[in-house]
Amino acid sequence: MPVQTVDSPIGEHVVLTVRDVATYLRLSQAKVYRLAREGCVPAFRLGRSWRFRKDLIDAWMIRETDANLIQLTPALEE
Repeated sequence: MPVQTVDSPIGEHVVLTVRDVATYLRLSQAKVYRLAREGCVPAFRLGRSWRFRKDLIDAWMIRETDANLIQLTPALEE
């Protein structure tokens, strides 16, 4: 997966395209577009294209996983 890096005042970030994120998360590109439009996944527009910082996608996955585990915990204790 070819990736872009962006220099910023806080360091270098890997920037992914919709296709990259779809492959990384094993989702369809349509699902990634929908999640981005709805604000469910951290993303930004660059012109007409969506872009995603990999570090923010990773943090989002951890938060979502933790939230789902917390919701499942009471069911597991029964």
